[in-house]
Amino acid sequence: MSNGRSEKRILKTVSLEICLPAAPKLSEKLLTENVSAHGARVLMEQKLQPGLLVLVSSAGEGVWSQARIVYCQRVSKGKERFAVGLELAGRVESWAKPY
Repeated sequence: MSNGRSEKRILKTVSLEICLPAAPKLSEKLLTENVSAHGARVLMEQKLQPGLLVLVSSAGEGVWSQARIVYCQRVSKGKERFAVGLELAGRVESWAKPY
């Protein structure tokens, strides 16, 4: 059964910063749950609208890319936490490898 993904996701923790172009002071630093060459899943405290364009950066990985929010799902009932799917505009080679 297909999950609709064109690339396999791998478990990899990467430190990212997500910035909303319309509100740059609302940036959030976070960690990925999994990644692929063109995307990532992150946990955030902000709820973001699918289709929204954001800027994603990771100094440690040498990543700076525009990304589209694919989905935003609540994952906890207490403190607000959301699982957010990011589709990157460019390919990140280091995220395509499982090591």
